[in-house]
Amino acid sequence: MSFGWKLDVSAEEALIKISGEIDFTGTPALREELHKFIEISSGEVRVDLSELEYLDSSGLASLIELRRMLTQKDRTVVIISVTEQVDKLLHLTQVKSLFGME
Repeated sequence: MSFGWKLDVSAEEALIKISGEIDFTGTPALREELHKFIEISSGEVRVDLSELEYLDSSGLASLIELRRMLTQKDRTVVIISVTEQVDKLLHLTQVKSLFGME
């Protein structure tokens, strides 16, 4: 099944890059991939959203779940880059500080 997003990961760098669009139709598959990534990586996880054109509340919930799961393993997550649309959503929902953003 094809979704409107693409996930590139590097376990060695603990880097996740998500591009395209994330809405409720693709969120279950994204969550599954994020769970797998947690198991194969270590240390702080960096998330690059510089090519993510759209993120809805279900996609945001997946990122918050990623943070919760990493916190339970004494790990951290930081978003290193965002598009304007994603930045607006993170600002409006007041979750930027959860991901190391100001």
